[in-house]
Amino acid sequence: MTKVQKEASKYKDVSEKELRKAIRSYKSLSRSNSDIYNFLYTFIILLVGTLIVSDLTILNLGLVISVHYLFFWVYLHKYKKLKLVSDEDREEIDQIIEILEGYLKERQTKNPTK
Repeated sequence: MTKVQKEASKYKDVSEKELRKAIRSYKSLSRSNSDIYNFLYTFIILLVGTLIVSDLTILNLGLVISVHYLFFWVYLHKYKKLKLVSDEDREEIDQIIEILEGYLKERQTKNPTK
């Protein structure tokens, strides 16, 4: 049994409500791999950190934007391929989602009353 199948099999016998919750959680993790999510996450973290340390001025805002773009976006994200969820993990997560949705579909065909 592969790692993906072992992870998905943990949810085979849970209630339908918990299965839906697990699918939502995995979809959220899958979205964490997107460029927009990574961009906004790192920018907001850097901006909040700057606001805690100093006041918001045009100079500070320009510095935050410059540092974020050059270091976080160009160097870490584009050059080093650093993301919150790696591409390999996203593929595994997407496979788990497919399996879990299959479990959910099976339950809905067995219990059409819900």
